[in-house]
Formats: sequence, structure tokens, C-alpha cells
Amino acid sequence: MTETPTPETTVPDGETPRARCPYCDRPFGREALCDLHVGEIHADVCTDAEREAYAEADEQEVDDLFFYHMKVVVVIGVSYALFVLVYMAVLGAT
Repeated sequence: MTETPTPETTVPDGETPRARCPYCDRPFGREALCDLHVGEIHADVCTDAEREAYAEADEQEVDDLFFYHMKVVVVIGVSYALFVLVYMAVLGAT
């Protein structure tokens, strides 16, 4: 088994992490991030409940990414449309 590199993580003074990995004690700011970590890094030792939590967190992450991409496409489309309208207005005014 290869050893997983452990990134340097620190928790600011006065704050407590919302979740900690039960295997490597790494702190996380959100429970979903901990579920993703456990499912990806510790997949060989995690329980069925942790695998289910990983699947749910992964599905939520895919949904969030899809909506982010949709927002980007809309912003690009609106920006392009506004650019064309302003360009047409400038050309029409001359």
C-alpha cells in the first residue's frame, strides 16, 4: 500500500473544523468535503455508510458543477449579446 501524502493544514485560532477524517484526522470546513476525502483517499478501509455518504457528496458536487457551468454559459451569452447591441448602436449612430 502506498502512503498518501498529507497536506499541511492548520485551523485558525478560535475556530474548530466542522469535520475531521476518522482515519488521518485531517480537518475540513464542510462535512461533504470530509465525505469526499474519505471516499477517495481511504476507499479501501471505509465503511458502507461512508461509501454512501461519499456517493451522495459526489452527486451533489456534480450537480453544483453543472449549475456553475450553466451560469457561466448564461453570463457569456448575455455579455456577447450586450457587446453586439452596443456595437450595432455605435455603428448606427455614425
